[in-house]
Amino acid sequence: MLNKIFVLTYGRSKSQVTWNNLPDIWKEKASLVVQEREKHLYDGYPIVVLPDNVRNLPATIEWVVKNNRDIRFGMFDDDLSFYRTRMTGETWEGTKRKMIVQDFIDLEETVCAWMDEGIIQCGMEVAWNIPDRDNEYKEITRICANFFYDGPKVPADEIDWTGSMYAENFHLIIQLLKKGYKNRISNRFRIDTIATQSEGGCAVERTVERHNDSMRALAEMHPGIVKLYEKETTGGQWAGTPKLAAKIAWKEAYKRSQVNSLDSFF
Repeated sequence: MLNKIFVLTYGRSKSQVTWNNLPDIWKEKASLVVQEREKHLYDGYPIVVLPDNVRNLPATIEWVVKNNRDIRFGMFDDDLSFYRTRMTGETWEGTKRKMIVQDFIDLEETVCAWMDEGIIQCGMEVAWNIPDRDNEYKEITRICANFFYDGPKVPADEIDWTGSMYAENFHLIIQLLKKGYKNRISNRFRIDTIATQSEGGCAVERTVERHNDSMRALAEMHPGIVKLYEKETTGGQWAGTPKLAAKIAWKEAYKRSQVNSLDSFF
């Protein structure tokens, strides 16, 4: 089972989208993870208060992972909606629907079965991608805004958590792949988010310049895996503004782990 669900939130005390979309059976083991300077804003919610020196997202992720090494847990952004995809062979109306309680039960069973197989990091596909209705999951890929971790097996002390301030999840995923840890995301269960750089969250401190600096740092740390290009933002506070984006060779990152293992063997 998943022991806990953590919803990372900042600057959105009046708009808890993820929390509102969780079923009661998950709310019973869920907490909002809040900064010390905002703890007074969350009366009525179960909260985990970060140390006062933890004031950015990469440091928050590091703190949550390192303080939950003995359990399996989920870690979500605070702006998620949850959907079930109509897979090939299913006949209900529509292409997707909001997840119901049984879907969350099925998702938890699926994720934990994957962890039993040795997958330490997994999640759900995003709703804005064209759905793969034929395959239950994809491996060695991007995970966005929702993560499940097998805490005891995550090499937390071997990870650089803060090397790319606003591309922290890309940096984390690539490092785990390079160490030989496949990831996996569900095609049956998917999430959607509000627009990038919407009010609150990372948008409080993130600027286009800081974002671009983080993307350049990501490319420097992972040569041959991360390739940058420029694109125009379509939503949020940056709508119409060019920014750096990345094409990431996820499978190449994992392939390098296999080459390194062979080198060590010989």
